Amino acid sequence: MDLIALSRLGGRHLVTLHLLLDTRSVTRSAERLCTTPSTVSKTLNQLRELLGELNGLTSQEGFAPANWQGELNLAMRESSMIWPMGAVLGQLMQEVPGLMPVVRNKDEQGLAALAAGKLDFVILPHDQSQPGVNQPGLVWETLREDELVCLMRADHPALTRPWDLDAYLSWRHIAIRDQELADPFFEQSLAQRQVRRRLGATLPDFGSAAALLRQSDLILTAVKGWATRACTQGLVSRPVPFDYGAVTHSLVWYGPLGEDPALRWFRQRILQLARELDAPK
Repeated sequence: MDLIALSRLGGRHLVTLHLLLDTRSVTRSAERLCTTPSTVSKTLNQLRELLGELNGLTSQEGFAPANWQGELNLAMRESSMIWPMGAVLGQLMQEVPGLMPVVRNKDEQGLAALAAGKLDFVILPHDQSQPGVNQPGLVWETLREDELVCLMRADHPALTRPWDLDAYLSWRHIAIRDQELADPFFEQSLAQRQVRRRLGATLPDFGSAAALLRQSDLILTAVKGWATRACTQGLVSRPVPFDYGAVTHSLVWYGPLGEDPALRWFRQRILQLARELDAPK
């Protein structure tokens, strides 16, 4: 036994190891520790680094949705509950009666919290050029692809003239910012044309932006999936009049963590259900 490695073990490691030996489950150990499965998995990963492979420490038996009970900790924007995650979580709760989703606003807990083991998954819309934040170990997988549209109030003066790039640029816009992602590709595309949008407001999500649209001449560039399902009465959409790249919704998790059967099942099922949703019209 490596005595130097043993000296690096703290009380947290020993308590976690004891519970894992007792329960043979990351999820059940997390429940008894009042923490997330991701946090326990991260500690298990540290134990493996210090002590070597711990074969048999967690059960490899299949996951039984009907009997499982616990929390699933997710973070996303509010708009992602409208599209695509509301329908996905609703179906999951039918399939796993003991599931209690705990959903946090991504502005409060996002990718950094995911890497720290405080979350199980993050769901977010972005263009495909944006992943690559400085959070080693994050795994991104596409839930489904989407498109962008421009939204404005139904009596907006822009609707009286042809809708093209010049018209798009002649009005002020609402920006939806994500501090953990780089500028979206469509901003870069405009910069390559040596033009830029004039911003009139910066808001945290599409829902609050839609409320402001009804009371102003601002323009919002938003994902089509949300726009076709949200309460956008009084608003009209127009296509984005330039190349904006590929837009997607991603499921993100922390790859180096241990593969608990429950989390692996939830990840695979979330991906499957999201990809089966009807495409926005």
